[in-house]
Amino acid sequence: MIYTSYFAFIPKLPKDMLKISISLFTPKWAQIDGLMPRLNPTEQLLREAKSGMASREESLKTYREEILGKLSSVEVYSDLIEMIHKADKKDLALLCYEKPGDPCHRRVVAQWLEEENNISVPEFALEEKQLSLI
Repeated sequence: MIYTSYFAFIPKLPKDMLKISISLFTPKWAQIDGLMPRLNPTEQLLREAKSGMASREESLKTYREEILGKLSSVEVYSDLIEMIHKADKKDLALLCYEKPGDPCHRRVVAQWLEEENNISVPEFALEEKQLSLI
């Protein structure tokens, strides 16, 4: 299964989960298993979002149009599944910096994969919090 999460949550992710950065900059301390640069935002999008030149919502809309709009969701999904199998892992987490609930591009990727491939791509950190409430 494919999940999303954030770098600070990596120590709490299962050992059998492949950890893939989709961030333009990955922290040096983050113990990840790989990168998927084609899902990274551009430096310009990141700069505009961080500086306030564009609202977060505008930046995410532009990300979906300019980055994801040029990709095949079927190919991306297939590549992610292949990564899981090659690494002999059970699941995969797409990672970036933002905490759950904060607008970010990893959730845009998740929604895009869900809509285009009829799958579910939940936020793993939220899954864990929900389980602890039961």
